[in-house]
Amino acid sequence: MKKTLFVAALLATTAAGGTTAYATNYNYLCTTDRCTPNLADFLQNLDGIQTAINLIVDIDDANTIVQEAVNAGNLVNIETDIDLANVEQNASVYQFASNLLDGDAWFFNSSDMTGVTQSATNVANSISSDSLVKAAKQTAGDAQMASNAVLGTYGSKLYDLQQAATNVVNTVTAGTSKTVNQYSTTDQVAVNVIYGGWGGYDADAVDWEDDVEDVSTQAAVNAANLVNLDSLTGAIKQTSYGSQDAINKAIFSGNVYDLGQSATNVANSVSVGSITPAVFDCLCYDGWEVNQLANVDQFAKNLLVTVGDVNNTIQSATNIANSINVATPTAP
Repeated sequence: MKKTLFVAALLATTAAGGTTAYATNYNYLCTTDRCTPNLADFLQNLDGIQTAINLIVDIDDANTIVQEAVNAGNLVNIETDIDLANVEQNASVYQFASNLLDGDAWFFNSSDMTGVTQSATNVANSISSDSLVKAAKQTAGDAQMASNAVLGTYGSKLYDLQQAATNVVNTVTAGTSKTVNQYSTTDQVAVNVIYGGWGGYDADAVDWEDDVEDVSTQAAVNAANLVNLDSLTGAIKQTSYGSQDAINKAIFSGNVYDLGQSATNVANSVSVGSITPAVFDCLCYDGWEVNQLANVDQFAKNLLVTVGDVNNTIQSATNIANSINVATPTAP
């Protein structure tokens, strides 16, 4: 499983505009009329609780196990040439995705585990289109929790494990957009836990000069407010509150080989190919082409504990808040 990183993206060129009071009088310029001919309008509202749980417990040995727990709400995916005028998504939802593989061998025996893949994923408010999404508005609150656990016993040997815990809220991917407004107060927690024994841990042979990115035993990712556009013709506003905790723990009593841990948090990320605002759109969002506010607590942690040797191990802990990336123009 390749290392998953929601690495941030995007532009912020500030355009000179009027004062806040002046801009407020022109808020209609930041909106798009519904019922526009030849353009579709979508509205999605989600309230409630989503829970996805997979449990395999009280086992001896385990071989070739796949556990996938997924919660998803408010999704728009356009794969045809359909242009959209307004897409509004509002989510007030608790999402809990969890996978557990729990060995229960006798003390002098062992629960050996080989070829285990666990994926716990929560997604709320997602817009994806290769064409036009003229105006997108997304609001999200409450919490997302994604967790994976492989629990061996005192004598366990673990081989070739992969865990991915991912929470994503408010994403827009489109060819062109005029305005995008994202607001999140969602608390996100992504946790992966591996507990082994004196048998230690190993994985398939890895070329550490060429394939180090493939060594991703544990990947914990939280992402809130992501925008990826080929072209922006107006303005983007992103506001993030809440907390993001990405945690990986691996505890053994033996030697460890070829183990990778990646913990990543991203709040407010914009990536665009080009910006061509219309004449009056500088009055949107207080005159900024990209307006980002992040008031978040971000915590990324990787922990490896063993009384044995550690070989070929990589750890990456990353926190990103307010990122703007504009693609470099291609030479003619």
